[in-house]
Amino acid sequence: MISPPYDQYNAEMERDFRTKSPYNAVHLILPKPEEGSLVPYEQVWERLRVWLNEKIIQPDSKPAIYVYRIIYWEEEKQKQNLGFFALGKLEEYLSRGVAPHENILASPREDRLRLRLATQADFGPVYMVYSDSQKTFEKLTASMLNSPALIATKDMAGEFHELWGISDEAMVQEVVHLLAARSTLIADGHHRYDAALESWRRNPDNPWFAHRLMAFFNAEGGGLSIRPIHRLLHELKLSQKECLGRLSENFEVSVLYAGGSEVDFLNAQKLVRENSDNEHRFGLLLEDSFYLLTRPRSGNLDVSVLNEEILKNTCGFSEEELKRVLDYSKDAGVVAEKIGMGKAKAGFVLNPTRMEEIWKVVQSDQKLPPKSTFFYPKLLTGLVMNINSEFYKKSNG
Repeated sequence: MISPPYDQYNAEMERDFRTKSPYNAVHLILPKPEEGSLVPYEQVWERLRVWLNEKIIQPDSKPAIYVYRIIYWEEEKQKQNLGFFALGKLEEYLSRGVAPHENILASPREDRLRLRLATQADFGPVYMVYSDSQKTFEKLTASMLNSPALIATKDMAGEFHELWGISDEAMVQEVVHLLAARSTLIADGHHRYDAALESWRRNPDNPWFAHRLMAFFNAEGGGLSIRPIHRLLHELKLSQKECLGRLSENFEVSVLYAGGSEVDFLNAQKLVRENSDNEHRFGLLLEDSFYLLTRPRSGNLDVSVLNEEILKNTCGFSEEELKRVLDYSKDAGVVAEKIGMGKAKAGFVLNPTRMEEIWKVVQSDQKLPPKSTFFYPKLLTGLVMNINSEFYKKSNG
């Protein structure tokens, strides 16, 4: 049943997961035209109706909050990200502390909206982050983590996912009280949240639409990681000499290697990370050379400095041109490989955007540039679902 989030799939992954099982969640989260008269979203509705009738999916006997733990490794250290699944009340942005940090694209938002309207179901959560230095939830559930989990599984990356249920009303109320006065940040799932919000606007008299399945994690819990998303340019308007010359007007430019090995590249990445609390630091890959760009840190985000000062002002690209020539990768090694193979003209290796920077931006009612953050670890889809059972009871007569 379980699968990666819908927006993490590539074509090969989708083929693999569709063949794993006829009951994998991929058949619900990625509507696909099939033989027959039903459009893809109606096909998902029909499939879900059958699964409910055949008890492939069964509702829990009473409401619950689900404790969710992910154990993963980062830089050879084991980390634990602890949070919970619950229904979150949908709110207009910032009116009650729900803050987005990325702009939304029309096409994926429309896709998620049509799926929710057709199925009246949430198959995967919106990834929400809150801040609690007292680690209230962690303390509340500490003893529970020693008991057998309802679900324990491993994903494709070898990371462990575990689930426990909380149905005790007193404990549930403690969790509700924890979030009642706190702002929450949409870490991942902006299109899903916005689609749910629009579905509620269209169905104000149907109480099911007023809530959405969400997963909440403490930004100060020690288990949440924000990874960088690096950049690739497929074209350059300037020669490499002109580009480096113009960059040197605003940055200190130093050569880390020319014609370096894989070890040189790994060492260069470490130098990009050094002193990043005090400086804007970027790695620039041009052909077989790796350059380091540095300057004292300002109040702006690294991604904003890169986007506005380097890509636009220095390299000369307009916003529309960047949509055509700019590409992204979560793996710096992929950036280096594409530069080395001549599949891109320039690559920029970035440091992660820090959580305090994100809060500062969203609390000032602004948005981050596209692809500014990659929250990790990713949450599995299919562990917990929010389905309007009344809707399906009616459809069965």
